[in-house]
Amino acid sequence: MDSASRPFGMDDDELDIELPVLPRVETGPPPDCPFCGEPMSFIDGEWGCSDCNGELIGPETG
Repeated sequence: MDSASRPFGMDDDELDIELPVLPRVETGPPPDCPFCGEPMSFIDGEWGCSDCNGELIGPETG
């Protein structure tokens, strides 16, 4: 593979990297929000209510 066909900064030996398949985490039904009573969503590894916290909840916005 020539340097023009691979992403910038990627070495030839990095093409052989295999990532493991992560198991699906079964968490059961979502808990209800203590404030509004609606079912919460799994956001960034935690239960969170997008209605009470706003739509822009995530690692980029806090």
